[in-house]
Formats: sequence, C-alpha cells, structure tokens
Amino acid sequence: MEPTEIELLARVLLAAVLGAALGVERESQQKPAGLRTHTLVAAGATLFTVAGAFAVSGTIGDPTRIAAQVVTGIGFIGAGGMIRTGFTMTGITTAATLWFAAAIGVTVGFGLYLLATASLVIALVMMLGFAPIRHRIWRNATQQLEIRYHPGHGTLTPLFETLNAVGAQIYRMSMTETEGMRLLRCEIAGIGEDYMSEIVSSLRGRDEVIHVGSSFDHNS
Repeated sequence: MEPTEIELLARVLLAAVLGAALGVERESQQKPAGLRTHTLVAAGATLFTVAGAFAVSGTIGDPTRIAAQVVTGIGFIGAGGMIRTGFTMTGITTAATLWFAAAIGVTVGFGLYLLATASLVIALVMMLGFAPIRHRIWRNATQQLEIRYHPGHGTLTPLFETLNAVGAQIYRMSMTETEGMRLLRCEIAGIGEDYMSEIVSSLRGRDEVIHVGSSFDHNS
C-alpha cells in the first residue's frame, strides 16, 4: 500500500529529529556545520527520497538512482565544511557527519525507521565515546618541536592556529634570539604524528625557516 502524504511528511520530520541529534554534537564542538545544517541535510535527503520514489501515484522510482544523486549532492556540502587552518585541514569529521546525516535521511525516506534510529545511536556512541579515548591517547604522547628562523615573517601564526584547531596544548616553550635569528623550542601534547609531520613539512617549505626538528623525526 502506497504511503499517504501525511506518512511521508512524518518521515521528513523524523529525519529532521535524527539529523538534529547529530547537529547538536557538532554544535557543542563549535563546528561550522552544526544543528541547522545537519537537520536540513537529513530532512532534505528524506524529502528527495520520498519525492523521487512516490512522486507519481501508483509508481515507484528507482531507489538506487535516488540514493546515488543524494550522495553526489552531499559531497559539495561536505567539502564546504572542511576548512584549511594554518598548516592542516580541519572539518573532516563534520563532513563525515553531514554525509551520515544524508544516509539517515535516505534510510528514513525508504521507511527503515529502526535501522535509521539504531544507526544514529551507533554514530553518537562512537563520536561521544571515542573523543575522551582519543584525547587520552594523544595527551600521553608529547612531541618536541624546534624551529630556527628569521623573525618578522609571521612564521608562528599558522602554527598556533593549527595547534588550536586540533585541540593541542603547548606545555613548555622557550625562545631565544641571537644575531637576527630566533630559536623556538616547545613541547606539544595532544597532537598526532600525522599532524606533526605535516606541520614540520610545511615549516620546512618557508623561506625564512632555517631548520625544523621534532621528536617525531627521531622516532621514525
């Protein structure tokens, strides 16, 4: 039996509620795509699904084509959620949650309510549960960073922006300057090796930087 418009509207509302749950988590982390974006993505994906599947009375469209078009469209929104900050890219998790919100919307649109709700619970458990574990792992591992450079070129600004964006902390820092050359030594906690490696590579590419070294170099 084909669902009524009231039932289809209920699907859109349910998707909006589930998408909002993802958005609240992103909003609490002060990410660029939060409550409104995730709600609209989930509800919009459901609306596309039900409109495409039940647009003509008595006929059902190709569900695989509908899902494929939603996935293609959400790629542009996800890319907009990623921001280049300092030396690295942030917002990848937000892009993933937007993609997941669209998947929930499509699932609700096809009437798979239990699957959509259970998937949301799994996603929230992973996002909220993994955060303290990830922070504890990174907190126990500190990286030493040493930069020798000519001052006056804004060398440290993108560095500190990147560390702030990934939630890293500088525990110890010393700076000396002799004969027009500045030496910075710091100990950083809460940053993974991938981020540190990218920071070191970017610093080495700057003309005013004479030398960059890190404990990651010695460990690898």
